[in-house]
Amino acid sequence: MERLKELRTEKGLTQRELASVLNVSSNCICEWEKGRSEPSIESLKILASRLECSIDYLIGFSDDMGNVSMERYGSNQSLNSQEIELLHAIRKLSNSLQERAKIYIKKLSELNDLEI
Repeated sequence: MERLKELRTEKGLTQRELASVLNVSSNCICEWEKGRSEPSIESLKILASRLECSIDYLIGFSDDMGNVSMERYGSNQSLNSQEIELLHAIRKLSNSLQERAKIYIKKLSELNDLEI
C-alpha cells in the first residue's frame, strides 16, 4: 500500500497514532506501508475514512481520492476528520441508540444557536 505512508504523513499522523485508531500495533502499520502484509477490509474502511480518501485510492486502484462530500446537504465541502470520526461512532450504535443520539445532537444544535 504505497499511498498509506503518504496519506498518513499528509495528515500529520505517526504510525503509533494511526495504529491506536485501528487497534493494531505500530509494527502492523509499518508492515502495511512496506507491502509486507495487508489490512483487513474493516481496517481499510477505517483507514479510508480517517485519511479522507476512497479505499480504491488507498490501495492504488484509482487516482481519484473520492473524498466524502456534503453535496447532498447543500455544501461542496468534504467532511473533516472529526466529522468522519463522529459518523464512525454513530454507525457502531444500535438503531435505537442512533435515534437517541440524533435527538441529543439536535438539542445541542439548538443550544449552539442560542450561544452568543
